[in-house]
Amino acid sequence: MTNDAAHGPLLAAPWRECDPARTVAWQTDAHAETPWRTLETFQSDVGAWQATLDAHAKSPCSWMLSTHDPYRFGCALIAAWERGDHVILPADTRPATLEALDALDAARLGDIPGGLTASDTPHAPRWGTLEAARIAVTLYTSGSTGEPQRLDKSFAQLDAELGMHAALWPLEARLTLSQVSHQHIYGLLFSVLRPLCERAPFAAEMCRYPETLHLWLARWHAQTRREAVLISAPPTLERLPETLDWPAVDGILARIHSSGAPLPRDAAEHAQRLLGTEVREVYGSSETGGIAWRIQSRDAGWTAFPGVEVRDDAEHRLWLRAPWLSTPATWTPQADRVVVEGTRFRLLGRSDRIAKVGGKRVSLTAFDRALGELPDVRRAHCVPLPRRDGRLGAIVELAPEAVPHTHDARRRLIQALRTALAPRFENAVLPRYWRFVEAWPRDAQGKLGATCLSRLFADLDDPRAPRWLGETLDGPQSARVTLEVPERLAYVEGHFATQPVVPGVVMVRWALHAARESLGLHGVCRDMARIKFPLLLLPGERVTLTLDATHDSLHETTHDNVHHHAPDNVHNNAHNNAHKNAHKNDMTTRLRFTFTSQRGTHGTGTLTLTRPEGACHA
Repeated sequence: MTNDAAHGPLLAAPWRECDPARTVAWQTDAHAETPWRTLETFQSDVGAWQATLDAHAKSPCSWMLSTHDPYRFGCALIAAWERGDHVILPADTRPATLEALDALDAARLGDIPGGLTASDTPHAPRWGTLEAARIAVTLYTSGSTGEPQRLDKSFAQLDAELGMHAALWPLEARLTLSQVSHQHIYGLLFSVLRPLCERAPFAAEMCRYPETLHLWLARWHAQTRREAVLISAPPTLERLPETLDWPAVDGILARIHSSGAPLPRDAAEHAQRLLGTEVREVYGSSETGGIAWRIQSRDAGWTAFPGVEVRDDAEHRLWLRAPWLSTPATWTPQADRVVVEGTRFRLLGRSDRIAKVGGKRVSLTAFDRALGELPDVRRAHCVPLPRRDGRLGAIVELAPEAVPHTHDARRRLIQALRTALAPRFENAVLPRYWRFVEAWPRDAQGKLGATCLSRLFADLDDPRAPRWLGETLDGPQSARVTLEVPERLAYVEGHFATQPVVPGVVMVRWALHAARESLGLHGVCRDMARIKFPLLLLPGERVTLTLDATHDSLHETTHDNVHHHAPDNVHNNAHNNAHKNAHKNDMTTRLRFTFTSQRGTHGTGTLTLTRPEGACHA
C-alpha cells in the first residue's frame, strides 16, 4: 500500500519504490564483492527481518531494537514499522537498562543479549500502512537533567522534522557518514531516516574513529567523485588528531553536523580547519527535536529552524512552538535561559537547578559555580542521590596535578573543598559523595547522562564494585578505565587485619566486568595465563585499568571462499549473514588487562573468553 504523496518524506515511504538498482548503503569494507547495497537488497533484508518477527509474535506488538551498524538498524526498523509494530530504542545496552525495559514486554532485536536476528533466507517484504498518528518509536532522554524520561514519537512528528531538514539541508545524493548512535533522536533522524527518505546513500557501518573517517572519505571519493556529509558530536570533533593527512581529503565533506551538547568554539574551529568545512551545530533535545542551528565561525547566536517559533519570558526562559512537538500549537517551556532577537537567540545557560537536601531547598547551580571558582577545579556538577536520601554527590574535574591518588590525599582534598564551601552553604547540605575526574565523563551524545551518573556512584549500592571515574576508548577493542578502590570495599574485610589489600582474584573480576561494560565483551572466562600481581592494591588508591582484546575464529580461513563463490547479491547477503552468525558462535577472545597506578603495576594477565551457549538467536 502506497501512502498519500501529499505526506512528507517519511510517510511517502520511498523504500517501497520499484527501483532495484538504486543505492541505499555504501559498503565500507574495501574487500566487499560490490561497494553498494541496492534498494533490491534492502527490501530483501527487510523481508528477512520480517520473517524473524513473524515467527516470534503476531502484529501489532513492540520490539526493543539495538544494533551496532546503521544499515541493519534501518532494515529491522522498517521491517517492524511495515508490520504495524512499535519500536523501543534503549539509550544504551547496559544490563540494567535492558532489564528495566523488559518490563514493557518487548522482545529484543539485534546486537543485545538474547536479541533476535534476521532470517538467513531471503524473503520478499510486505508493505503495510504508516498512519500519521501512530507511535513509531519510543526513546529515552539521556538523564543529564534528572531520571531518563520515556518519549513517544509519532510518524507525524518524525515526518514533519525530516521534511524541514530535507528542505533546509538537502542531501542531494551525498553519502552520510555517522559517528553518533542511531539509538537517540539526533542519530535516528540524521544518520538513518534522512538518507532513507531522501534517497541518498549512507555508510553501512558507523564511523567510530578519525583514522576510519580519513580512510572512508578517501575511498568514497576515489570510487564516486561525490561529496559526503558527516554526522558527529562534540567529543569526536574535539579529539580529531593533527597527525592525519587531512589535506588529502579536503573538499570531500560538504557539511558537518554536530549535536548532543554545545561544541566549544575552539573545537569548532579545530574541526573546520582539519576537515575543510564549517560545522553546523544543531540545538535541541529528545523531547523537542531540533530547535535551532548555528555556525560558530560566523556567529555565536542560534537561528530557529523553519517552522519553530521562539520567545522568552521575564526570567529569560526559552519557550517554543514547533510542528514536530506532540502539541504543535502549544507554547512549551525549556530549561535554558535565552535572549531572543527575532528568529534568533543567544543561550545564557540553564535555569537554576533546585533540590531539597536534608529538608532544605538548595541551588545545585550555585554549588556548581562555587566549586568551579576554586583553585585547580575546572568544572563541577552536583546531583542529589535518591538512594542516599537525596544527599548530594559531586563530580569535580581537577587539574592533573591536583588529582588525588591515595586515600590520604583524597581525604585532605575533600576537607579542603568542604572548608571552602562552608562560608556560603550550611554544613548539612554540603556534598557527601565526591568523585574526582581528570576528564569530564560523557556519553556518546557528549552529555553527562544517567548512564554516566549511574556508573560514577554505582559503588554506593554495590560494596563489591570499584569507583568508576571515566574511560577512554582507544579503538574498537581497547580501553583505559580509571578506577578507585573504595575504603569500605567488601573484599578487603579481613584481607588482611594489619593492612587491607584488594585480592588478586577481585582484580580479575573487575577486568571482566569492565570488558563487558566498555568493550561489550560478554564471553565466559575459560582460561587465564601469565597472571601476576607485583604490587599490593590498597583502599583509596587510584588505578588505570588497561584492556586490549584480540579475536580468533575457526572460520577465518574459510571466509574468502564462502564470500567469493556466492551466486548473486540476494543469496550472497544471506550466505554471508549465516557465515557471520557462525563466526560469532566460534569466536574466542583474548583479553589482556593491566592495573597501574603512580606506584607501578598492581596486576596483569591474559584471559581467554568464549561466547556463552545460546548467545545468538535467530
